[in-house]
Amino acid sequence: MNKIAVDLSLDLRKKYGLRSFPIVKGDVVRIMKGSRKGEGGKVMDVDHIRSRITVEGITIAKADNKQKEFTLLPDYVEITRLDLSRNERVNKIRKLAAMKKIVIDENDLKQEPELPETKEESLPDLSQEAALPEISVEKPQEAEAQEENQEGETKEEEKEDHDNEN
Repeated sequence: MNKIAVDLSLDLRKKYGLRSFPIVKGDVVRIMKGSRKGEGGKVMDVDHIRSRITVEGITIAKADNKQKEFTLLPDYVEITRLDLSRNERVNKIRKLAAMKKIVIDENDLKQEPELPETKEESLPDLSQEAALPEISVEKPQEAEAQEENQEGETKEEEKEDHDNEN
């Protein structure tokens, strides 16, 4: 059973000095060709026999309106984040970099934290707002003068009404 090598994104190419790397469950990919171009997600399954990849969130509607996983050809995707939780992959990157005489920062070989979903990014972060100091907003002088004039006129009108009643 042969491993399926998939192209790396430009950022990963610069970081590791590799053009492609075997894909495994847990890698994050972006679709580069076809009707689903631009979409992406985490790899759920790799079928080495049929040379197909299943990506989380990429489905197709069947005739009975049920959703089914949509399999992709490895040529249609690129890896945007490697799953480095397994030591075999980290060792392979080190070995290939040594063969090409490329120096890799050890911080790059640590498992990257999970990126939040795009839906969660749209929510405001309230923790930063609480840390900001209170800022008092001053009214422009013209607006203050107009408010005082309006208040003064209403007080004068009330006095006139009160005098007229007596």
